[in-house]
Amino acid sequence: GDVAQSGSADFFLRADLARLGVGFGGRVLVHAKANYNRNVNDAAAALGEPIDDADFDEPIYLDQLWYERDFAAGRVQVRLGYLDQQVAFDRNAYANNEDKQFLNTFLDNSPTVPLEIGLGALLVVEPTRWLELAFAAADADNPIREAGFRTAFDGADGWTSYAEATLQGGLGEGLLGALRLGVFRDGAERPVFGRGVRERGHLGSYLSADQRVWNERGDGSEGLGVFVRAGRNDPRVNRIEAFWSAGLQYDGPLPGRASDAVGLGLYQTLPSGAYRRHVDSDFTRELGVELYYRVQLAPWLAITPDAQWLHDPGGSDDARDAFVLALRVRVQL
Repeated sequence: GDVAQSGSADFFLRADLARLGVGFGGRVLVHAKANYNRNVNDAAAALGEPIDDADFDEPIYLDQLWYERDFAAGRVQVRLGYLDQQVAFDRNAYANNEDKQFLNTFLDNSPTVPLEIGLGALLVVEPTRWLELAFAAADADNPIREAGFRTAFDGADGWTSYAEATLQGGLGEGLLGALRLGVFRDGAERPVFGRGVRERGHLGSYLSADQRVWNERGDGSEGLGVFVRAGRNDPRVNRIEAFWSAGLQYDGPLPGRASDAVGLGLYQTLPSGAYRRHVDSDFTRELGVELYYRVQLAPWLAITPDAQWLHDPGGSDDARDAFVLALRVRVQL
C-alpha cells in the first residue's frame, strides 16, 4: 500500500470593531491557510478525498476575509467579502469538521451541493428561536486561492445562489437537534451530457439533520448524537445525481474520558443516468465507511486514529476496494 503524509494550518484573526472604537461597529474575520501534500488521495482514486484538506502544496493563502454586522437586535446578520460557503450552508453538528470529526470530504459535506469559495454576500434572519433563514450569492467561477475580482463581476448568471431554512428543536431537555432544508442554483458553467453544449443555472436541493438522542450526564457533555444528509442535483450535468450519508458520534465513550469522541459514518453516491448513457456506461455507485476515535490528550492537543473502507472507489466496478488508515494530530494554540 501507499504511505504518505500531509499537513495543514489555519490562522484566524477576529476583530470586534465596536470594542475597538470604530463607530459603525461590526466584526471582521481574516482566515489564512497553509497546505502540504495530497497524502494518499490520488492513490485511493475515490470520487471525493479520503483526507480532507490534503489538496495541494501552498505555503499560505486566503480562505476567508469578511465584514459582518448585526441588525434588529441581532436577529439579522449581513456578511460581505471573501466567503467560504461551507461555513454557512449544509452544516451539521456531527459531520462538518475535518479537523475534529470525519476526515473524508463526503462526510464533511454533500458532494451534490456547490460550496463556493470567493466573493459573495450572506444574509441570515432569525425570526424565532426555532427558525433560521439563510440566503447567499457567491461567485461560481473563482479559482481557489484567487481574489475573485477577475470573475465576480462578469455577469449575474455566473453566481451560485442559496436558500436554507434551519429548524431548531429537540427530543427533550438537553437533547438538541436541527433540520436544515436547502435549495441552490449552481452558477458554474457545465457541459450537458450528450448535447455538446455548456449551460449555467442548474438547480438542486439537500437536507442535513443532526440530533442528540441520549445523554449520560445532565450537562450534556457525554452521550450519543446521530446525523443524516441527503442531496440531489441536475443529472444532466453532474455525474453524481444524488447522495446520502448517515452516522453517529459518541462523546465520552470510555469512563474517565469525557473529552474523547468516537464517530462512525457511512455514505453512498448515486450515479447520473444521463452520464451513464452518454459518457460512461460502467459508472456506478461509490460506498464509503469511516470510523475514528479522537483522544483529547490536553485542551490543545488531540490524536485521532482513523480507518476508512471505500467500495468501488471512483464509481468503477473494476476498481479494487481502498482501505485508508490515518493518524491525525491536531494542535490548537
